[in-house]
Amino acid sequence: MTDSTTLFDNDQRNQIFRSLDETLFVEAGAGSGKTHSLVERIISLVSSPSNIPLRNIAAITFTEKAAAELKHRIRVRLEKLRSNADDLNLVLFENALNDLDGAAISTVHGFARRILAEF
Repeated sequence: MTDSTTLFDNDQRNQIFRSLDETLFVEAGAGSGKTHSLVERIISLVSSPSNIPLRNIAAITFTEKAAAELKHRIRVRLEKLRSNADDLNLVLFENALNDLDGAAISTVHGFARRILAEF
């Protein structure tokens, strides 16, 4: 039997990758699935009907290790999706993979440095 706390938690988790027209701040403890949820949100954004390019998405973390892990998991997920994609989605996933190395997936300091360098 599922209690109401679990249902509430699942609703919040689902909101992360379904509420694509909102900016979200995700805060949760270690091992709670933040990285998984962020990967799914990014995948949802690049494969949504809006077709948001990965280069237009910012994912900010607190540590270099977390940023590297997030980028790695996005790469693995995109490669898996690309291998099973139809022709239309194949292009979306290939474009996202091509944008990944230059994507704004970094720490707060790395993101600030990027903004200063660009502007």
